[in-house]
Amino acid sequence: MVRFLLLVLLLFPTIAKAEWHEANSENFRVIAEQGEKDVREFTERLERYHSAMVFILGRKTTTPPSPSNRVTIYVVRSAGQVQKLAGNKSGFLRGFYQARAGGSVAFISRVDGQGSLISQSEQVLFHEYAHHIMHGATAWASPRWLSEGFAEFFSTARLEKEGGVGLGLPAHHRAGELAYARNVSIEALLDSATYKKDKSNSYDEFYGRSWLLYHYLQLSGNRKGQLVDYQVALANGASEMEAATRVFGDLKQLDKELNNYLRKTRMTFLSIPGKELLIGPITVRAMRPGEAAIMPVVLESKRGVNAETAPPVLARAEAVHAKFPNDAAVLAALAEAQHDAGNHAAAVASADKAIVLDPANVNAHVQKIYALWQIADKAENADTDWKRLKRAITALNKIEPDHPIPLIYFYRSLQGEGKDITDLAAHGLERALELAPYDQAVRWQVVQQLMNEKKWGLAHRMLMPLANDPHNRSEDNPAAVLLAEIAKNIEAQQPKKAETRTETEKAAT
Repeated sequence: MVRFLLLVLLLFPTIAKAEWHEANSENFRVIAEQGEKDVREFTERLERYHSAMVFILGRKTTTPPSPSNRVTIYVVRSAGQVQKLAGNKSGFLRGFYQARAGGSVAFISRVDGQGSLISQSEQVLFHEYAHHIMHGATAWASPRWLSEGFAEFFSTARLEKEGGVGLGLPAHHRAGELAYARNVSIEALLDSATYKKDKSNSYDEFYGRSWLLYHYLQLSGNRKGQLVDYQVALANGASEMEAATRVFGDLKQLDKELNNYLRKTRMTFLSIPGKELLIGPITVRAMRPGEAAIMPVVLESKRGVNAETAPPVLARAEAVHAKFPNDAAVLAALAEAQHDAGNHAAAVASADKAIVLDPANVNAHVQKIYALWQIADKAENADTDWKRLKRAITALNKIEPDHPIPLIYFYRSLQGEGKDITDLAAHGLERALELAPYDQAVRWQVVQQLMNEKKWGLAHRMLMPLANDPHNRSEDNPAAVLLAEIAKNIEAQQPKKAETRTETEKAAT
C-alpha cells in the first residue's frame, strides 16, 4: 500500500489544492478557487459580455460603477457547493444572484468555458447579470415574461476567438422545454396574474416561451417598434394585459406567429465585432493565507445567515481569527459574523482593528456602520453613539463617495435621532437609489421621503416598480395599496374644472 501511494505521488506531483485568487476589472470583482490564468480569462470574458450588452442597449457612455457597486462573483468548486449555499435540493442549480445596495453578489460553480463555447456556469451567470443590467437600465418594473425573456436572450452568448461577441443565439438549452413541457397560453405568458393562477407543479415552457417572444419582437423583422411601444404603455400605467392587447392586437395571432417562428431552421442573432468592445485593465492577485482560510466564512456571510446559522458561522470565523489575528480581511469577516450574531460591540472592535491594519478595507467600514447603527438605535441616551455612527459614515464616504451605504445610513441616522431630514440627506438617499435601483428597501425609503415632501407625482413614479412587481401581484401587495393612496393625492392636487362660466366669461358675452 505504501509503495502504491508513493507511486501516485510520483506520477501526479502537481496535485494540490487550488489557490484563491481575486480579479478586479471595471465592472466585476471575481473571487475564485482557481488558478491565476483561469481567473483572468474568466474575468476578461465577463467584461467582453458586459461591453457587448451595453453596446446593443446603446449605453456605451455609461459611467463605470464605483468599486462597491460592481458585482462580486464567488466561484466555488462545485454545483453541490452552490446548492448548499442556496439551500437548494433540486440538484440542478449552477448559480444564483443577490442584488443589494453596495453588495450585489453572485455564486457560481467552477468555470471551464474556453474559446467561443460558454460553460453552463457562465450561461447561468450571464442570465443573472442580464437581470442586473436591466434593473439599472430602467426605473420601471418589467412583466415576468419580459424580464426572463431579456435575460434568456442575452444568456446565449458566443465569445468569438477574434474578440467579438454574438448575442441572441438560439436557446438550444430550452429546446426540450419548448417541445415537451406543459404549454403556457399566450394570455398566461403576458399576464403575471393569469400565469400565477394557472401555474401547476409540473414543469412548463414559461422560460423558453419568454425567450421566444423576446427574440421574435427583437430580431424577426416583424412587428417593428412594438417592444418599445409595449414598454412605454406599461410605463404610462397600463396593466400587463392592457399593454399587450393595445400594442400586439390579436393575441391568438401573435401566438400563431410565435409557433411559426419556432419552426424556423435558422434564426438571426446579433454579432458585435471585437473593435467595438471596450475592455479595461484587469488585475489578478493571489489571496493571502488568512484571506483564503476565511473564505468559507465569507461565502456563508455574504449569502446571508439567520438566528440559527449565525452562531456556527461566528465560531468558524473565530477559529480562523485565532490563526490569523493580524489579517485585516479576517478581522473584517469576523466583524461581519459578530454583527450577524448580534455581538455589535465586538463587531465594532474587530472592524476598528481591521481599519488600523488596512484603512481602505471597505467591508470593515461597512460592518462598523451596521453595528454602530444597531448600538445607537437600541441605546437610551444615544447622543454619543449617533456621533460615532456619523463619523464612521463620513470615513467610508471619503474613501468611496459613491458607496450607497453611507448615503443610506446618514439618512437613517437623522430618522433615528428624531431630527428633521435635511436636503443633503434626502438627496443622498435618492442618489443611493440611482446607484442601486434594484434595492427594494431603499426604494421604499425614497417613496416615503417624497410622500413626506408631498411630491406625489415623483412618489407615484418611484413606487410603480414595487406595485407592479410581477413576483408579487397579490391584492394585498402593500406597494399597490400605497400607490392607490398616492393616486388620490395626485387627483386632489389637480385643478377642478369649473361647472359654470366665470363672471368674466359672462361679462364678455
